[in-house]
Amino acid sequence: MKFLKFPTILIFLFFCSCQVNYPILQPWKNDVSKRNFSWKEQKDSIHLKISGENLQPIFFKNKDTLQRGFTIESFYFQGNQGRKINAWLLKPKKNSALKSVFALHGNSGNINTHFENFANLTDFGFQVFIFDYSGFGYSEGKANRKNALEDSYIAFEFFKNLSEVKNTQKIIYGQSIGGNFAIPVAKKNQNEIEGLVVEGTFLQTDDIANHYVPVFGKIIVKNNFDNEENLKNFRKPILVIHSKDDKIVPEKLGRKLFEKANPPKNFTLIEKCHVCGIRFYAGEIAEKINKVIFKN
Repeated sequence: MKFLKFPTILIFLFFCSCQVNYPILQPWKNDVSKRNFSWKEQKDSIHLKISGENLQPIFFKNKDTLQRGFTIESFYFQGNQGRKINAWLLKPKKNSALKSVFALHGNSGNINTHFENFANLTDFGFQVFIFDYSGFGYSEGKANRKNALEDSYIAFEFFKNLSEVKNTQKIIYGQSIGGNFAIPVAKKNQNEIEGLVVEGTFLQTDDIANHYVPVFGKIIVKNNFDNEENLKNFRKPILVIHSKDDKIVPEKLGRKLFEKANPPKNFTLIEKCHVCGIRFYAGEIAEKINKVIFKN
């Protein structure tokens, strides 16, 4: 009995610890009836109002409409098994975008906490489509890795058929666990895209589990899909971005992913926090994307 209790305790600790639980999705769910949100950003009061059937967001700053260099169009469309998925398309105001980014966000929060991680790309001619996995934000269904990957496939189909996207060059950009999902989506749709970008990402789910719980992590957490095999069969350019300061996904896991990718490929080492690259290095990342993927 004492021997049986030891792994039971380990499993309990694994699912209770927020650090060890990193590979498991931790969504912020919104009830569709809740349409108003407020918070503080330094000294400013920010208010988000959601309106209409498509859940259109309108942001206010100190009671005035918040002015940005991009617009947001919201979509609420059918996913797998009738689950509805919420997505936003961020479009630059100055010119029509010729390049489109299919963005997959990290394992916690929701679209409202993640869109700023991609928004600065709109300053450099990109439009960004970002969506919530099942159980995140207003997206329906249960939050788990199986549903999230199914949602990613379906959301990409919706994205590529949008009138604003159809005639543009397309890339997939995944951050953190979103990069883990991005690899199979990119492999499946490589004839539709110019390339793949992953930031702060790990190759296999059991790699990050093993980082937090050596030996037992690989036993407790199983991979839903084989990203080593997916990368082996992906032939488009790939840009791997990782911060040397990343406290969530260590640099060595990003380098392991890079080693398994086929050329052409590029590893870009940055500084700052986990998946903060576009917030601090949008210009440099846009330039890298153009050089590595679009060959501009």
